[in-house]
Amino acid sequence: MFKTYYIKPTSISTQLMLVVVLLCFGFNLKAQSLSELKTIAAENNLQLKAQFKAFEAQLEGVTQAKSWQDPNLSFGYFISPIETRVGPQIAKFSLTQMLPWFGTFKAKGDIAAYKAEAEFEKFQDQKLKLYLNVAEKYYDLSALRYIAELEAKQLQILKDLKSIVKSNYENNKANLVDILRVELQIDKQLSVIQVLKDQDQALATQLNQLMNRQLKTPVLISNPKQILDQKEVMQTDSVSKNHPRLEAIRHLKESNKAESVLAKKQAMPQFGLGLDYAIIQDRNVMNAGAGQDAIMPMLSVSLPIFGKKNKSRKREASLQGESIQFQLENEKTRLETEIQVAQYKQDELYSLLDLYEKQLLNLQDILQLSEVALANASMEIEEVLRLEEERLLYEKQQAKTLANLQKLNETLIYLTSNSEL
Repeated sequence: MFKTYYIKPTSISTQLMLVVVLLCFGFNLKAQSLSELKTIAAENNLQLKAQFKAFEAQLEGVTQAKSWQDPNLSFGYFISPIETRVGPQIAKFSLTQMLPWFGTFKAKGDIAAYKAEAEFEKFQDQKLKLYLNVAEKYYDLSALRYIAELEAKQLQILKDLKSIVKSNYENNKANLVDILRVELQIDKQLSVIQVLKDQDQALATQLNQLMNRQLKTPVLISNPKQILDQKEVMQTDSVSKNHPRLEAIRHLKESNKAESVLAKKQAMPQFGLGLDYAIIQDRNVMNAGAGQDAIMPMLSVSLPIFGKKNKSRKREASLQGESIQFQLENEKTRLETEIQVAQYKQDELYSLLDLYEKQLLNLQDILQLSEVALANASMEIEEVLRLEEERLLYEKQQAKTLANLQKLNETLIYLTSNSEL
């Protein structure tokens, strides 16, 4: 007696629509995994390259710190020659080399080396943050493309609903306004798909920027739903003892210890070795050594008698050490806090996922009944549209929640990484 219509979300027309959406999004022919994208970013990212060059520049300071001071060479010419027993002295050359206290060079070298290692740990941390940024953009893009698939399916469902309403209208079981309502929803759906296309291009551009490649390079993600459904939970109890953020501060702490040693060395005398060469003019002085130039070795010693300056250096190194220790303790607390917050968010998102799954199961049963009722003209199209929109909303929220879970997992990987990665 009554015609019954069933909405098929996986019809051939729907599949064709998905293909069109994928082509419109400009995908490449070859999909790249997240690990491959991370590798590309690590090799090409400009900010990471800049950080590594900063480390290499800091490393050059080790050679400079261990280098000897330049010797001093001086020349003096006597306008009025000084008469000596063997003749008048007309000019003098002096060469002096200062020698610091024993162990000073080693202390300076240690300071520079530890600072260079701290800079390297900053590079390691920058690399881990880059991996995290790439992963976040990757999962955002995966969620966006899965949502684009959902929107394309929704468009096909609306077209099927339009067919049902149109059939009811031809049988005087529906009004023309019902057809117009569905057409309005179809136009809205087409606009949503276009907006998603623009957002896709923006996210792909950001991802390409992180990898330092052409901004319009297509980014292919095969099976976004499967990527989002990977529910590998990152379990951790505490912060990694070798996290780069902690290691960088520890190296600064070691550098400070070397500065304390240097402060003690600088309170000791410095030695100077020198050589004076005096030019004596030969004026036929009746002397066996007449006109013979004079050579005089010299030894000098600095006198560190201003104790206030030396005490200030030691006090400065001690205060810096206390400051670095506070920084280390604070960084440990920050990392632990960030881990706990991420874990709380994980639990919250899993609760939301359970809710969405239950709601979607209930809505699926209701929609099957409502579709039959609509075909039999016993339900208004507004209610069916509302239910379809509610189902789509839950599916999109589910996709976004899955993406947020993946990003939280990557965040925990970053927070628990060590400097050896």
